[in-house]
Amino acid sequence: MAFSDLREYINYLRSKKKIIEIEDEVDPILEIAEISRRATYNKLPPLLFKNIKGYPNWSIITNIYYSIEAFYDLFNTNKLEEITESFLDKMSGSLPISFSSKISNLFDILKLGKILPKSKKPNFKEDNNLDFNKIPALKTWPKDAGRYLTFSILITKDPDTEVHNLSVYRIQLLNEKEAIVHWQALKRGSLTAFKYKEKGITKIPAVIVNGVDPILAFVSASPVPPGLDKYLFAGILRNEGVEVHELDNGILVPSTAETVFEGYVDLNDLRLEGPFGDHLGYYTPQDYYPVFKLKRAYSRDNPIFHATSVGKPPLEDAWIGKAVERLFLPFIRMLIPEIVDMNLPEFGLFTGIGIFSIKKYYPGQAKKTMMSIWGLGQLSLLKMVIVVDADVNVHDLNEVLYAITTTVNPSRDVVIIDNIITDSLDHTTLFPPLGSKIGIDATRKFKEEMGKEWPEEVSSDENVVKRIMPLWEKIKTQYHP
Repeated sequence: MAFSDLREYINYLRSKKKIIEIEDEVDPILEIAEISRRATYNKLPPLLFKNIKGYPNWSIITNIYYSIEAFYDLFNTNKLEEITESFLDKMSGSLPISFSSKISNLFDILKLGKILPKSKKPNFKEDNNLDFNKIPALKTWPKDAGRYLTFSILITKDPDTEVHNLSVYRIQLLNEKEAIVHWQALKRGSLTAFKYKEKGITKIPAVIVNGVDPILAFVSASPVPPGLDKYLFAGILRNEGVEVHELDNGILVPSTAETVFEGYVDLNDLRLEGPFGDHLGYYTPQDYYPVFKLKRAYSRDNPIFHATSVGKPPLEDAWIGKAVERLFLPFIRMLIPEIVDMNLPEFGLFTGIGIFSIKKYYPGQAKKTMMSIWGLGQLSLLKMVIVVDADVNVHDLNEVLYAITTTVNPSRDVVIIDNIITDSLDHTTLFPPLGSKIGIDATRKFKEEMGKEWPEEVSSDENVVKRIMPLWEKIKTQYHP
């Protein structure tokens, strides 16, 4: 289902009694993050803090994505992959990369019309008194460098295609007008910055928004392929176009955002960012990133601030990762047809471990699949890829361990690649973002791979099974643990 804005979603949660509203005064410095993490670990529903120390007239919502059940509720299905499968079936491969792309015929226009962004007068208005010092941004861990925007959305526009990029980066607030944007290599914002720099442009038009409908916020935090406009992808998932408004700097922003900060990212102004307690459960060290500079601010009355806190899993980012896994599976199958299923375990930290099952037709196919996965967008950051046969349930780790134990000869089936792009936040690497990867071929081997025929698996005699079944059922009824 589509919600017009964050407020409508909060009212929906109230109607379902799936929100905890907190009237006690709470400090955004460490206290809200501590409470929010405890809530997520205990799978409590979203928290709405209504009495923020030092910030009258503000409220803060956290823990929106408290478990995979939150996504089942948000999309009204526990078969998330069916949403994108259905769309791909309807489009028959004719999906444009942006909503401004030329569409070949009237039929395609009719199919896309409902999900394209729609211009609408904004609910927010200019606020000359608003700046970064006046928003209730959180400090989430004791040794963080300061207050951070943790679920705000940075919006930029590709200078060539005009495809809009909406991304969730951690943003360290420096003062009332400046903040450091932590966009890593391979992230869409960083790739867009390279394009501007090649054109000799070092001040990138950008906007930071906070407080949007939960599906758009989820899409902003998701690894949508670089060529695909995130407003369009959000329309696909919402089954309804996002309402947008164009600011003076040419950036389209959600018309229903709670706060909007218009400005630019200065590529010539790099500042030392961090440390910050991130999703690996460790503080990431300091490094240099560009500064966002605020020119104009907008807000709604009594704004609601959306925040999250990351750390050791499973927190909100883990459940976002699981939803991404399900929703993006049809797109991955379209690009790598042999893939049957995938599992990005929540304790594998999304970019740490990926388990993939394939229909294996020829020798060497598992290793070919690994290379395809490592060449595919955000999956290229996976540190470990395990490939199993189609009959292995990738979501049952015992089945995966059994497959590894009974199919892998390490000298033949383990691949290690060194000095390759990996997650910039991975503290185990010496020179991030370069590190190493491991691939494990846990499929049954063809003769060409094994040098001999694969052994026959044990199986029961069907006639014996039929004969003993009545006795077996009787035995079961006599045992009551």
